[in-house]
Amino acid sequence: MKRNSVLVIGLGYFGQAVVRELVRMGNEVTVVEKNPTLVEEFRDFVEDLRCADATDENVLRNLGVPHYDACVVATGTDLGSSILITATLKELGARFIAAKAVTERQARILEKIGANLIVFPELEAGERLAHQLLSPGRISAYLELDPDWSLEELEAPKWMHNKKLKDLDLRRKYGVTVIAIKRNGTMIPNPGGEDEIRPKDHLLIFGRNEDLEKILSL
Repeated sequence: MKRNSVLVIGLGYFGQAVVRELVRMGNEVTVVEKNPTLVEEFRDFVEDLRCADATDENVLRNLGVPHYDACVVATGTDLGSSILITATLKELGARFIAAKAVTERQARILEKIGANLIVFPELEAGERLAHQLLSPGRISAYLELDPDWSLEELEAPKWMHNKKLKDLDLRRKYGVTVIAIKRNGTMIPNPGGEDEIRPKDHLLIFGRNEDLEKILSL
């Protein structure tokens, strides 16, 4: 896997989660955070950690922004800071900018000034929770790909146990596709018709939201 170089600005809960995962995956991470307490907490976790105010153009300029494969603006609660940082990164030649947004209005502004990807951590967490509450114990993960299509990970319901995919015929009957099976911590990608669903299997199912809801109601 290619080792990417990523600049993360802000060490709030979202920024911390991004940094931890990037480091875990072996990427080269630079962090800019103006809160000295947060900087000290992460000092042993990230090698290149700067205690500075990223709204200061000189701070970003001295980092050599074009060097990074991606820049993450994780300061979404402060609209003014997010806008200023995103605009400065774009002006300095950032290759790719991902920015956290809290509202749709904020997202539209960030897109107009150069953000390539807008992330709504609170909104996405809320959607996942809502789906999990509707089927407690069954949905492990939920990803909305667009307003009509989603990918869900769910524990195989009893009516699927010990049946082959070809016999379940989920695509024809329900319009959904099993793209992978997780069994005892092992992923079985692109399962075929002869693959049998076992108790405690987790299925990664892709389909229209309305069809996925039908599966969950059975």
